[in-house]
Amino acid sequence: MGEASSGAGEGAVAGERAGTNEWAGADEPAGPDEWSGRFEQQAAACDDLGSPLWARLLRIVAADVRAEGPSWSVLRERAGLRFGQAGPLRLVGAAHRLALAGSAPEWASLLPSCGGEAPPADADGERVLRSGWAGLVDHHGDALVAGLDREVQTNEVGRAAALGYAHAVALADRGGPARLVEIGCSGGLNLRLDRFGLDLSGGGSGPVLGDPDGRVRLAPEMSTVARAGLSTVGVVERTGIDPHPIDPTSVEGRLTLLSFVWPDQVERFARLAAAIDLAREVPAELVATAGRPTAEVLAEVLARPVGAGTATIVQHSIVWQYIPTDERAAVTSAIESAGERATAGEPVVWVRFEPDVWDRGRVAVWVRRWPEGGDRLVAHADYHGRWLAPVPTP
Repeated sequence: MGEASSGAGEGAVAGERAGTNEWAGADEPAGPDEWSGRFEQQAAACDDLGSPLWARLLRIVAADVRAEGPSWSVLRERAGLRFGQAGPLRLVGAAHRLALAGSAPEWASLLPSCGGEAPPADADGERVLRSGWAGLVDHHGDALVAGLDREVQTNEVGRAAALGYAHAVALADRGGPARLVEIGCSGGLNLRLDRFGLDLSGGGSGPVLGDPDGRVRLAPEMSTVARAGLSTVGVVERTGIDPHPIDPTSVEGRLTLLSFVWPDQVERFARLAAAIDLAREVPAELVATAGRPTAEVLAEVLARPVGAGTATIVQHSIVWQYIPTDERAAVTSAIESAGERATAGEPVVWVRFEPDVWDRGRVAVWVRRWPEGGDRLVAHADYHGRWLAPVPTP
C-alpha cells in the first residue's frame, strides 16, 4: 500500500494503496482551487520527505491548475478523484512512468532516476522544469489522463528495517520459522524482508538481521539503541493480501512500482529495483481480495494449517487508514481469532507500522503476541524507513 495525504507524513503522501475502489470512494468533482491546494499539500510532504525536485514540480502544477492551464485540462477528466486517492501522486507518477518507459526522452533528461540531471533550484532551473512539464502535457496528455486511473503503489521496502526489528523482538525467545502474512501487500516485496540485509547497529553494538550480503541492504539512522541479542526470524511461507496485488516480476508491475518512487531519491529507487530483482528469486503468494471483504480473505489464509513449531506473523504498513472504518473491526477480529488458536509452540504475532496517533509526522510500530497477548510499542520510525528509534523493552 502506499502514499495519500493527511498530514506531515505518509498520510499526506499516500502511495502504495491510495485509491483502490475497495478502500476509498469517490466524491463530487473538485474544482481547480481545491485541486491546486492538494498539489500544494503534496509538495509540502515531498519537501518533508526529501524530494525537492518533486516538490518543485508539484508547485508548478499547482499554479497551472489554479490558472486553469493545460494541467487542469488533464485533471478535469478525473476531477472526481477524492482527496485520499492521491491524485497529485497519480499524475506525477504517470509522468515518471513515461520517462522510465522511454516514451519521453526530453523529460527523462531532467530526472535522476532515468540518468538525467535535475534542473538547479534557481530561476533558470524553474524555467527548464516548467518548460519540460509543459512539453510533456502537450505531447502526452492522453497518457497522463490514463495515469490518473492508476492507483498509487510504491511498496516501500525501507520499512522492512522496522518490520524486521519488530519480528525479532516479538519472537526473541524462539526465533523462526514463521509464516508471514501481509495485509495490503502491493507487490509483496516486504514479504522477503528476512532476505534483506538489515543493519540496525547504528555503528555500534546493535543487531544486524537478515542476510548481510543480500541484494537489498538497509541501514537506517538509529535514533536510539536497538535491543541487543536479537536474531533473524526466518520466513518459510509468504502470503500477501491486496485488492489489486502487483506482480513485481512482470514488466508492467516493475514499471508501476518504480514509477511511484520520487525520481530524485536515487537510493530509494535503487533499493526498490533490487527488491524487485530479489522477488524473482524468492516466491510469494499474492492473493487478490477480488471485491470480497479483506477480513474474510484474511480469515481464510490464517485458517490454513502451519508446520509444527511455526509461528504466524501478520503485518501491515500504512494500510489501516485505507480500510473503511466499518471493516476494521472485522479485520481485527480475524487476527484475534487466529490468536485464540495460537499455542506456545505456534504463536501468532500482529505487527503494525502505522501513523503515530500522537505525532502524525512519524510511525509507531506495535506488536501483539498470542497466546500471551498484550500490545507493545517497540519503535518509532520514519515513513520511508530513513530512521528508526527502538523503544527500550525488557
